[in-house]
Order: sequence, then structure tokens, then C-alpha cells
Amino acid sequence: MLIRLFYFLMISSALLSITGCTSETSATQEMARTIMKEDQSSDIFIIDSILYRKVEIVNEEQFNSVNTAPYGSITSSYEKNKTFQSGTASVLPTGTQIYRSIEQPAYVYSNDRGTYTLYKSVPEG
Repeated sequence: MLIRLFYFLMISSALLSITGCTSETSATQEMARTIMKEDQSSDIFIIDSILYRKVEIVNEEQFNSVNTAPYGSITSSYEKNKTFQSGTASVLPTGTQIYRSIEQPAYVYSNDRGTYTLYKSVPEG
């Protein structure tokens, strides 16, 4: 009986620790949540665990003058009180292509049907 109780406690502890780990959110997700609480109209997204915030809209000539490489795309839209995941955007629609500046990797550009927008990574902390 004592052995069964011991095993039950061990398994329960293991399950609780696993559940606790999966419910935690990253610092990047917390920053995104904070930004959206402060301003619901913020234009932000996360790709590869990096949070990006809109700087300005640029024209096609400005975009083409920067050496970029494909970086990913937006895969989901933000829903209030939901967790931001990689590929989630607050404003950009699903399918929007993202390009990273090769010379300045902190900057990325979105291409939403010919409208180009410059974003800058938001440092943690």
C-alpha cells in the first residue's frame, strides 16, 4: 500500500511539473501581450521568437533598395486574450510575406499585396 502511494505521488508530481511548464509564456509573448493591452491598434508580430513592431510604411523603391532575404510569413491573426505564437500578427493578414534586411537584421519588411512596411525588433527586457 505504501509503495502504491509513493508511486501515485511521484506520477502526480511529474504530471504537475509537465503541465506547469507548458502553461508558461515566454518573455517575447509577455511583451506582445503588454503592448496589445496598452494599445489595441499596435502593429506587431512574432517570428522565430522575436517580436517586431511597425516603424513606417515604405514605398516599393525604398524596399527594393535594401538587400533582403525571405524570412517567413504570417500564419495567424491575433485574437484578444490569446497567446501570441511565432507567425502571429496583430494587423497583417495571414499569408503576408516577411523579408529580413541582410545588412541590418533587426529590421524586417512585410509585403502585403504590394504595400511595404518596415518593422524593427523589440529588445527583451
